[in-house]
Amino acid sequence: MDEMNIRSSFLQDAIANLIEKLISQKTGCRPEILFKDPIQMNYDGDKATVHLNFDVEMKREDLEILFKKLT
Repeated sequence: MDEMNIRSSFLQDAIANLIEKLISQKTGCRPEILFKDPIQMNYDGDKATVHLNFDVEMKREDLEILFKKLT
């Protein structure tokens, strides 16, 4: 089993920016993502487990639009 923990705020910010950009491209909503803990990834054969603990901040209207697009 392999494990990776990303604790660097620089890398966490880069990953958050990538996620924010992808969500924005797909939905038109621009959330702000803030990781609360290290990003943990575990690989066991063909199975990958990712643990993310983060807060998302966005306008209320954007959140309602996002929910409508996801349902």
